[in-house]
Amino acid sequence: MRILFAAPDRDLLECYKAILEYDFGETVTAFDGTQVISILSNEDFDAAVIDSDIPRVEYTKLIAKIHRKNIPVMLLTDRPLSASFAGDGLLPDACLSHPFTPAQIEGGLRDLMNKERTFVI
Repeated sequence: MRILFAAPDRDLLECYKAILEYDFGETVTAFDGTQVISILSNEDFDAAVIDSDIPRVEYTKLIAKIHRKNIPVMLLTDRPLSASFAGDGLLPDACLSHPFTPAQIEGGLRDLMNKERTFVI
């Protein structure tokens, strides 16, 4: 399994990469939206985890781009989601609200891969 994990904190990225690779396999990381777009243009993934605070590209635009590649998306956020994005395909397939644990991310990814919608707010 290949996972794309994008968050603005590079130290946390390395921690989550190690945790996710142990349970899920290869994990590619990005610390800003332009990196996400660049990586997506050359690679395919089984799932993506995006932090809503990702800089340089609005997370809703990243979700839309990821969905166009038929990749399920989990959003990590401390913001409320807007239902107005639903019609545009901008809502994530799963969502975790801060604070969360690595175990919750892992569980959310397992649910996501089983095609269940998971919103833990």
